[in-house]
Amino acid sequence: MRCFNGLPGGKDGAGDSLTPAAPSRPPFVLLLAALLWFAAAGAQAQQPQDPSYGPQELEHQARLAFSQNLADYLSLGTLNADLQYSIHRRWTLEAGAKYNNWTWRQRQDEQFEARQQAYYVGVRWWPWYTYSGWWVGTKMQYREYNRGGLFRPEAEEGDAFGAGASGGYSVHVNPWLNVDFGFGFWGGVTKYVTYACPHCGRRVDEGTKFFLLPDEVRIALQLIF
Repeated sequence: MRCFNGLPGGKDGAGDSLTPAAPSRPPFVLLLAALLWFAAAGAQAQQPQDPSYGPQELEHQARLAFSQNLADYLSLGTLNADLQYSIHRRWTLEAGAKYNNWTWRQRQDEQFEARQQAYYVGVRWWPWYTYSGWWVGTKMQYREYNRGGLFRPEAEEGDAFGAGASGGYSVHVNPWLNVDFGFGFWGGVTKYVTYACPHCGRRVDEGTKFFLLPDEVRIALQLIF
């Protein structure tokens, strides 16, 4: 999410009006889609090697799941959606997105935000059966973000690209509903700009850096089809 000028005198022309830009890295989305396609092709090629797995098993198992992470909404109202598709008794492909465009103001000179647009693809492995019990996963993710004013006066915006890992447990409520718990982290590279405060637009630092951060806490409702 980019900053644009709303007050005169900002060193970089940024100011009080923080307006989201369109996704600035569409090639990354195309790359992630290609990786998802290759992962699906590779997993399907390996299916005959598992003697406990056959066409009848795949025909009768749940294939598609749609999730909403309630914990993300507690992060200043972050909208989210996640789709999984079962390609094997123990494997699902995963793709999702997150979006937050809200700026919260207490006074004209005091505001905070955790804005982002993020896109990811990955896989999950289920030791027992898809959409049931323990799981571990990995993914690739791109995130455009603008955060600040929450735990420190500075604000930072940038473009981050990297990979993550997560794990959790899915509680089976009924044949079409799960409650999915999990925790994940991710690391990679971000090109960033740091401002003295969320509304003043005065740059204090910029560059490229490596990061390793918690990614999400997951308390999700999962609809299974």
